[in-house]
Amino acid sequence: MSYLQAVLATFVLLAGFLALSAIETSRGARLFGGVRRTLDRKVGRFAFIATHVDWGSFTAHIAKTSIERIAHDLVHAILIGVRATERALTRTIRALRERVAAHEPAGEPVEGSQLIATIVRFRKTLRKEPPGKNDTVAE
Repeated sequence: MSYLQAVLATFVLLAGFLALSAIETSRGARLFGGVRRTLDRKVGRFAFIATHVDWGSFTAHIAKTSIERIAHDLVHAILIGVRATERALTRTIRALRERVAAHEPAGEPVEGSQLIATIVRFRKTLRKEPPGKNDTVAE
């Protein structure tokens, strides 16, 4: 059935062409001259491009460009996700540090911890002796 439709469409187009040619010949002017001239230019340009383009290289270029664009967009989306995660973690860490800082004792250790008080006092009073005082060699 489709074969018959294709043959009939071909005959209708051929009959239309012959009728148009006969009408133009009898009138001595082209029908729809401006539109047909524009269409002729576009068809000529398309035919030139179709015959002079290296379609293999063109397809490879389009594929490469498309893959690069997809990869770029994917990496950009991942980066946005990483930055959002980073901001959330930064806020969480800040809140935890503020919470810990609020519970830590400020300044000197509590008197209940004698060991810590002794260590702090020892560190404050610890001083190095200048070199040379006790450097005597036994003879």
